[in-house]
Amino acid sequence: MSNLKPVHGSQQFLLTLLGTYFLGVEDDIPSTFFVDVLGDFGLSETAARNALSRVARQGFLEPSRRGRATYYTLTEPARRRHQHRLKQIVDFGREYRDWDGHWTVITFSVSEEQRHLRHQVRQLLRQFGFGLLYDGVWVRPWALDEESRRALMNVGINRMTVFSGAPQADFGAEGNPAAAFGLEDLRPRLESFISRAADIVDAIEDDAVSPTMALRLRIETLRDWREIGEAHPDLPLALLPSDWPLPEARALFERTYDGLAEPAEARMRHHMMQSTADLVPAIGSLSTSEVAQLEPAS
Repeated sequence: MSNLKPVHGSQQFLLTLLGTYFLGVEDDIPSTFFVDVLGDFGLSETAARNALSRVARQGFLEPSRRGRATYYTLTEPARRRHQHRLKQIVDFGREYRDWDGHWTVITFSVSEEQRHLRHQVRQLLRQFGFGLLYDGVWVRPWALDEESRRALMNVGINRMTVFSGAPQADFGAEGNPAAAFGLEDLRPRLESFISRAADIVDAIEDDAVSPTMALRLRIETLRDWREIGEAHPDLPLALLPSDWPLPEARALFERTYDGLAEPAEARMRHHMMQSTADLVPAIGSLSTSEVAQLEPAS
């Protein structure tokens, strides 16, 4: 799974479709099906086929030929990745971890001979959920796990110090370690998501969403929720403002994603019927509550 490269744009839409609707499918899927589905997202046939080829080259799909027709099968690494990512995305905001009030603090200094490593260390720290509190002082409210510790050690920085503990005094908002995460910069994104999702929920309740639009909105909602989850710091409930909009956004995500499921699947089955009726029964997707029951992919 770790050898699969990240993708963007049309490829990301394609992978999201695969991960949402074909988790357990091992059959060969006609390329014409993918072309038709991606057409609902505004992609031309040429753009759709190019996306398929790029995703296959990156190891997510295995192509095969039957006469003049091309088929694709999800690779096993892709199935594992899809399950892992789907659970990671859909579960975001569902619950909060317990926190003991201790922070992990990392400081480091890079010599001129090692300055080429500075960017690499900063990238790793942000990837591991650290925020920059002051110049050269990075913090996060969780212990450093062994995998993260090894990754940082392997960078080869000579002067790095890691320690943990609880703050010894309240020095005000600017001295609060939570200030390292720029929460208020994220508030407008959450509020924008809430507004859009609320409009979609209203349209669902008014039966005003066509199957074509439902498919597009469901995938776009999942994409938007993924991007919020990637931008949102991993903070315990005690460190979030009392009026933080994540719980409301989470509730609307569930109502939108689950509410669009039936018409979106109808659209997917329609496209599959045009290519091969044999695979129509294989099309399905999991609700947010069903994703919560998935075991983490190994």
